[in-house]
Amino acid sequence: MGYTNYWHQHRDFTKIEWGQIKEEYDYIKEVCEGVIVDETITADKIVFNGNSKDNQDHEPFVIEKIAKTKKDYKEQDMSFNFCKTAMKPYDLAVWHMLCFINRICPEFPISRDR
Repeated sequence: MGYTNYWHQHRDFTKIEWGQIKEEYDYIKEVCEGVIVDETITADKIVFNGNSKDNQDHEPFVIEKIAKTKKDYKEQDMSFNFCKTAMKPYDLAVWHMLCFINRICPEFPISRDR
């Protein structure tokens, strides 16, 4: 297993919310330079991981502007998301992003294995 962060995204982010989230991510990239590696490819998704140097990466953190809608199986909770970080240094950036999003979108519940 490993240390994990959890969240539920029940809806799409608005244009204003997504702009705030991306601005906060730009701040995190600056502050956590050398700790996180940006793997973002599209404007509607943020993806980062820990720096693979010295094995400080684990699972990538992925947050999307548009909430998931396609089920892989019938009982799947489409709002449920998680990121296993194994408490590596980039976990702080993951938790900061989740707390920031929860602050601007209180209906975006977050939790972690702590």
